[in-house]
Amino acid sequence: MIITVGHLNPVDSPYQRGAQMFKKVLEKSTGGQTKVRILPKLNLSGSQLIQAVREGKLDIGITASGPIGELVPEANVFDFPYLFRSRQHAYRVLDGEIGNSVNRKMERVGLKNLAWWENGFRHITTATKPIRKPSDLKGLKFRTLDSEIYETLFRIWGTRLVSIPFSGLYQALKNRTVEGEENPLGIIVPNRFYEVQHYLSLTSHVYSPALFVMNKRKFDGLSKMMKQKILHASKISRDFERHYLIKHDPIYLQIARKHGMRILTKKEIDYAAFVRTSRKVYALLGKPYANILRRIRST
Repeated sequence: MIITVGHLNPVDSPYQRGAQMFKKVLEKSTGGQTKVRILPKLNLSGSQLIQAVREGKLDIGITASGPIGELVPEANVFDFPYLFRSRQHAYRVLDGEIGNSVNRKMERVGLKNLAWWENGFRHITTATKPIRKPSDLKGLKFRTLDSEIYETLFRIWGTRLVSIPFSGLYQALKNRTVEGEENPLGIIVPNRFYEVQHYLSLTSHVYSPALFVMNKRKFDGLSKMMKQKILHASKISRDFERHYLIKHDPIYLQIARKHGMRILTKKEIDYAAFVRTSRKVYALLGKPYANILRRIRST
């Protein structure tokens, strides 16, 4: 049996490293009878990747949680700004009953989330000026995820949003179709955004989980033993990918500096202003998620 795993990032990205660990563990546990084929840097949007998994064109996809919110609205809750106090807080939520309840909702739309992986805390990059406070973003042509929560946040901060699929983002930044974007370090640096962006503000405005999600029909058709092996390999690779990001975040910052990026740390920006103004997102969109937001905060 061949299992295909696809994602949108390059071969030196955390997604790829995690997928390679999944391949190593699963192929070893099946004595080589199952082969894993990894397809990096796919020319798709996150939504298209999820759809390819649902249709069985890919067996497994790795992507940010944002695109799944179109199908499973409960997943949107993880995108609220400054919600998670730390990585450890996020892991407790995602690996516990709250994350599992969202996983069960995914099964209704043909998806089996094998494990919650990680994108990490998201930051802002720009080409022409440093961003020290929310008002510095006013009028900036900006790209964020096609998600109501993300779009609302950056409209509050005054940006002019331009919808661009991730596969076209580097070129859009190079051409100045957009002047700025936001992503975790594990996406900014492997995708070489430092070549087309000069400033990086460590706003940490959203902790972004990732999905390691499989076509449910394919999963359901496997033997009990094979399901166990896939789930085991998924959790091993989840832990590996998370620790890879923790270890490499400072390395990514070094690489960005080496290539001329000006990095504004939490102490160099008005972090409190970013947190304070982001609360408007909760006022506008938080009511349907009030119960689950309380549960997340109390975890």
